[in-house]
Amino acid sequence: MATHNALMDEHAKGVGCDDGPWLRSPSWDLCFLTLSGVLVVIPLMLFELMGRSAMFINLFVAGVVGGPHMYVTFFRTALDPSFRRQHPLVMVVSGIIPVLVICCAMWHFQLLITLFFFWASIHVLHQITYILECYDRKQPSGLLRWSKAIDYAVVLSCLFPLATYKFIHGSFYIGKTPLLYPEVLKTPLVFYAVTAFFVLALLSFVIKTVVEVRYRAVHYPKLVLILTTVTLALIITSYSGSQLEIAFQGFNSWHSFQYMALTWYLLLLRQPHDPQLAGDPHPGSANKVMSWLNETVEHKRFWRFFAPNLMLTALALGVIWAVVVLTGISFERSYYIVVLSVLLLHYFHDHVLFTQFAELRRG
Repeated sequence: MATHNALMDEHAKGVGCDDGPWLRSPSWDLCFLTLSGVLVVIPLMLFELMGRSAMFINLFVAGVVGGPHMYVTFFRTALDPSFRRQHPLVMVVSGIIPVLVICCAMWHFQLLITLFFFWASIHVLHQITYILECYDRKQPSGLLRWSKAIDYAVVLSCLFPLATYKFIHGSFYIGKTPLLYPEVLKTPLVFYAVTAFFVLALLSFVIKTVVEVRYRAVHYPKLVLILTTVTLALIITSYSGSQLEIAFQGFNSWHSFQYMALTWYLLLLRQPHDPQLAGDPHPGSANKVMSWLNETVEHKRFWRFFAPNLMLTALALGVIWAVVVLTGISFERSYYIVVLSVLLLHYFHDHVLFTQFAELRRG
């Protein structure tokens, strides 16, 4: 625990300074961005120990890290006046998403679960490509576009060869709900095409890496992250039956842990430069929240930052039970109504945040 606190509380370094190829430091990057991939095994282990209860695993992952990570987003979006001013359309659409989730849960639950899975897959991989772009911006010289294209291609395609095979054979379930997949695409040709694209991307990546090593141009932190992502994606999608859902919860555990650390680091970089995080004394609840966030970040109190998000997760569980009691809807459906109303907002906001790199030039 002491080591964890020391890593989280070390002073933020500005990207582009003399801190080498790492986003923050070797110990921090490896602990929180890459080697934390070992977290994928925890849900699978608990699944066997707890009588193969998928609902227990879902609640455990959501309660410990999955729930807190999605609420953290709103410190940088909905609660930040500058974000609201710059992205008014995002805020308007944000009010529509929970309504669509509730309607879809009531009238086409299978469609909702399918949408959630595909969006979750894209979101997780988008976060990896965001980190890769952060690393690329630390390179002393510009990268050729084809080099980035190869990195992105191998990362964005690694989840889908084995997943496509399962879709074609109707063996992809979330809980007891089979995911929708168009009948016209249930042909081995789709699997061959998706797999061929991934294999081509992987071979190109290997060749590119060999060339970079030869000319001493390889970016090792980025290389390790890509190899970790691809390896874990192939392992996770190799599971079948009830274990497949649990394996994806393992991937979600890594993603959420990674996201919390990344968000905290970006807030550390932003804090000295942003008036909203510098104690701007204007009235209003949003500014009070940002002032509280400023103090928390300034004194590097990560657990004070984590605690309210954990409490919001506990509150969401209470809301789920209230929905069950008041409406008579099943616990599974109530769980997804409440969780996805917030989770899909988190995905939507992050697709905007993952295009912003201003904080990385500070420090």
